[in-house]
Amino acid sequence: MTTQTTEPRPMKPYLINAVLDYCRDTGTTPYVMVAVDHACRVPQEYVRDGRIIFDLTDEAVNRLAISDTELTFQARFGENNEIFDVLVPLNRIIAVTPLECQQFALHFEVTETPVEEPEEAPAQPAPGVRRPMRVK
Repeated sequence: MTTQTTEPRPMKPYLINAVLDYCRDTGTTPYVMVAVDHACRVPQEYVRDGRIIFDLTDEAVNRLAISDTELTFQARFGENNEIFDVLVPLNRIIAVTPLECQQFALHFEVTETPVEEPEEAPAQPAPGVRRPMRVK
């Protein structure tokens, strides 16, 4: 018997893709509800009570991608129809559902997104001290 030494891939992206495929096949509208936090890149003016809902139809979004850790796409928002690059960590997705068949909604546990410590910038030379130039 072989023991698995690496962590298994998460199922959440596959489940989200399954709902999206179902919606494409049945002509229903896929919606995703997100609990917004510091790691979400979303148009803040549309966030209500810390949540935002997106229509993920092919007509509404461009460059939709779902990785093991995040959902990304481009969409137009507002009166000016400005393009916005949306990024949502998968741990912040509350639910994905066909709008017309909400009994098929998949609900997920929302977890905190860890705050990444900023990398220290490389030390800058002291003012007035010049670094030697490399001559080729």
